[in-house]
Amino acid sequence: MSKMPKLIRSFYCAGRGIAFCLRHERHLRFHIVAAAYVMYFSSFYNFTKTDHAVLILTCAAVISMEIINTSVEVVIDKVSPKYNIFALIGKDIAAGAVLFTAIGAIAVGIFMMWDIETFVRIAQYFTSDFIKPLILVATIVLSTWFVLSAKPRKTGNKRSKENKNND
Repeated sequence: MSKMPKLIRSFYCAGRGIAFCLRHERHLRFHIVAAAYVMYFSSFYNFTKTDHAVLILTCAAVISMEIINTSVEVVIDKVSPKYNIFALIGKDIAAGAVLFTAIGAIAVGIFMMWDIETFVRIAQYFTSDFIKPLILVATIVLSTWFVLSAKPRKTGNKRSKENKNND
């Protein structure tokens, strides 16, 4: 790997980081599933290319913030493996950034996709035959399994009963 050209190596390292997050971060998996459903249901709307670009960038922002949050948590756990209030605050702030971005993404989604006529069209599509709702339920079950099957990673600086009294 040391003989890899720098550009290829940088892509390899980025991919390795994303793979780590996919293996260990349940929230990242949830955001990816949510983005997939948003993109699927956007096909029921008459969106322009710009509208689709806004949706893609909004989903990418949430996913990117989740990856950044994971990197902050991993570094904090490494440099401060024992309980430390400042480490805990740093992790909380990073998580807050993800939450803030996710709330913004929900607002974008509501603003762009809240249309009763389209909701009726979607309902008619899924009730038009027997197979479509079964496929939807199957994807929901598979998505739930995907989200819940993330392997937990070892973390530090968690709140415990004795540490809560010291906050």
